[in-house]
Amino acid sequence: MSVESIRDADKEAVAVQRSSDVLYRIHENGYEYIMLVEFQARPDKNMPVRLLEYTAMHHRRHQRPIYPVVINLTGSNWPQDGRYTIECLELTVLEFNYRQLNLQDMPGQDFLYKGPVELLPLAPLMKQEDPPETVLGKCVQRFVEEIESDSDRDVLYVALAALSSLRFSKELILKMLGVIKLENLPLFDGIREEWKAKYLGEGIIESILETLEENTGQRPSWIKESLSAVNDRELLKGILRRAVKSKTIKEFELALKELMPN
Repeated sequence: MSVESIRDADKEAVAVQRSSDVLYRIHENGYEYIMLVEFQARPDKNMPVRLLEYTAMHHRRHQRPIYPVVINLTGSNWPQDGRYTIECLELTVLEFNYRQLNLQDMPGQDFLYKGPVELLPLAPLMKQEDPPETVLGKCVQRFVEEIESDSDRDVLYVALAALSSLRFSKELILKMLGVIKLENLPLFDGIREEWKAKYLGEGIIESILETLEENTGQRPSWIKESLSAVNDRELLKGILRRAVKSKTIKEFELALKELMPN
């Protein structure tokens, strides 16, 4: 084989600081190693290269064997075991193996009821036999029963809400967790008023639709779509009063144009 060209390459390699998601020093049957865990919102084809970098840096720093693990919070149909190789000509320069787990494919029933309570926010992303309401309710119950510190419990509530949002609707999460469990956290300053305004507004809209259905026998979907963008409670209350007086949808539509000219 003939060499066609040789050129100088940039010899400088930039060293950067890396912070891994989780790093455990484990002693198991007289064997000591480091477990490196990285969380991904979904499978990422570029993750093996990053994980290789993290593994090499931690191995150099701690001088211990590294067990690398990637946990995909969402996504399925992805290989459970990972492998990344670098080959050059006839030489296999590197063969890097790591463990890859997809929470969506993992049975979570035993984990929900018996797993470490500190990791319980991951349970809603696993394969569960119970309906979502039961899963979230069990998480909340275990937080109350097993976590003594209010601050630690609050952190778990936030983690549960954040991770559950990858799979469940916001309405379900708020229903099961409730404002009361989150409102006192600095992260959620002012959120109580926002939630109250939102859900009181939704209640008024529902009253408008029920009133129209009672008066006219109709419940047009366009009305809810039009009113869902209204954040002014007083305006919604005014629309409700006009709905009470309207005997036909056409009459209500005219009143709506008068109250909402734009």
